Amino acid sequence: MIDIPHIVAHRGASIEAPENTIAAFRVAGARGAKWIECDVTLSADDKCVLIHDDTLERTTNGTGTIHHSDFDTLRNLDAGGWFSDIYKGERIPSLKDTLETLYFMDMGANLEIKPSGCNPVRLCEEVIKELRTSKTVPPILISSFDDTAVAHMRKHMPDLPCGWLLETLPKNWKAEYARLGASAIHIDHKALTPVSAAEIVDAGVPLVCYTINDVERAKELFSWGVTSVITDDPAKLLMAIPRRPFAAHR
Repeated sequence: MIDIPHIVAHRGASIEAPENTIAAFRVAGARGAKWIECDVTLSADDKCVLIHDDTLERTTNGTGTIHHSDFDTLRNLDAGGWFSDIYKGERIPSLKDTLETLYFMDMGANLEIKPSGCNPVRLCEEVIKELRTSKTVPPILISSFDDTAVAHMRKHMPDLPCGWLLETLPKNWKAEYARLGASAIHIDHKALTPVSAAEIVDAGVPLVCYTINDVERAKELFSWGVTSVITDDPAKLLMAIPRRPFAAHR
């Protein structure tokens, strides 16, 4: 398992800059974050782009479905004006742009594979192609809610750590985790209890939680043995928790 920092910036410093943009990644780095989390999906012409939703309306001035728009169309959209006039003209990044930016900023990425309507295997193949051909690849941890994507990435890039994303913890999580060959569990922090967290941690499974903006909640999760928390506000959490805390003795 790659050594992921204890604080990871959710879609960049998304409380200060438009999510999943180069600007948000740069702000995260300026605030001291060493890693960002971001979402990758495919354009209509199978180019890897960073955006969370499967539609364009919330975070751009475009309309419709991402997967029905080609790369050039997506790149001409404004992905920053919705957040603030300061960021007008910010673009939807390509995966290539993102890898290069993070590499030269000495930052890593939790790259979420997000099919959102496109073929998950096709998306994985394009991500794999980008990672294999790029000369500027930062430390990477893949994650996905899509079981097919997790299994495919583990099969074809076995040396790349891959987290299994969950909203709730299934009763048979150990069997499914083993079947997928995952290397971490990423879960909504609201789904955890001290007991379920202990079960995961005691099994030797790295535990990553999303999305935590409250300092006291982050400290509580760390006391349960959580490896990393993903936050919209890395500046606040890093100021309050500058180093990875030791888990409380159980």
